Amino acid sequence: MTATIIAIPTFRRPERLRQLLTSLARMKVTDDASILIADNDAAGRAGATLAEAVRAGGYALPIEIIIVAEPGLCAVRNAIVETALAHPDMRHLVMIDDDEWPEADWLGELLAVQRRTGADVVGGPVYPHFADRKPGWVRETLVFRPESRPEGATGMLWASNNLLVMRRALDRLDRPWFDPRFGSSGGEDLDFLTRLHEAGCRFAWAPAARVAEWVPADRARLGWVMRRMWRIGITDTMVRRKQAAGAARGLALTGRAVAILAARTVALPMILWPGARRVDVAGQWVKSWGRLYALAGGSDASYGQPAAPVQGET
Repeated sequence: MTATIIAIPTFRRPERLRQLLTSLARMKVTDDASILIADNDAAGRAGATLAEAVRAGGYALPIEIIIVAEPGLCAVRNAIVETALAHPDMRHLVMIDDDEWPEADWLGELLAVQRRTGADVVGGPVYPHFADRKPGWVRETLVFRPESRPEGATGMLWASNNLLVMRRALDRLDRPWFDPRFGSSGGEDLDFLTRLHEAGCRFAWAPAARVAEWVPADRARLGWVMRRMWRIGITDTMVRRKQAAGAARGLALTGRAVAILAARTVALPMILWPGARRVDVAGQWVKSWGRLYALAGGSDASYGQPAAPVQGET
């Protein structure tokens, strides 16, 4: 294996994976890179089969393929980290999802920002690409709005679908790197990044390290966006609750959630204002209810069976 491992978890999306691999082969900078594909479908193995065929056809970069039999986001991400760390020369683990594809400068930009800043973790923006015609209300929601930050050192990062992590950062965390309690709800990447931040890792942002993400027709709907905001409220609170040791911090977290809901409720009439981001206003209100639901012990099983409640230490 090589200094930079580009890791791709995949599950029953071989055509999207093919497009991603085609894009990766066109990168301007490879920096001694290789690709690690983790297929989370042990029965069908559509991703592994596609990757084997691409590799046999003389692909531009080395490809390693693993099968992760245990279902779930955390299982496949942990298998990726374990496999990558088993290669002593690995210095950068770069994460991208199987329904995305990068611009040609993507890897070069991530590496350049890491070198300039000395950061342990570098993130970049994700731009939506709608499979069908983009709805007119899309500009009103942060769900499909790429993050915009200046290049360089930055605060908290939120997702792992366009991320470079240094080996030294992974070594700061105890196993499992991705907490299985978030396996069916999502939020495992936020918990991972939160723990890295608390371990003293430095974060940076690479605005030119751009990737695009497919948005299928069933996600370009208001109902899906509201469900997504509900889930964000739940998973964000699950992560915060896990970090909130003691009854006092738990009460403070509940008080904060109630205050946010009150503020969002007061702001609801903004939906009627001309030019208001109406979907964001409604979505933030729904997200606030998701926070309270999580604090009451609820979880979301968008990715499988209901997750076990995440409790704060007492």
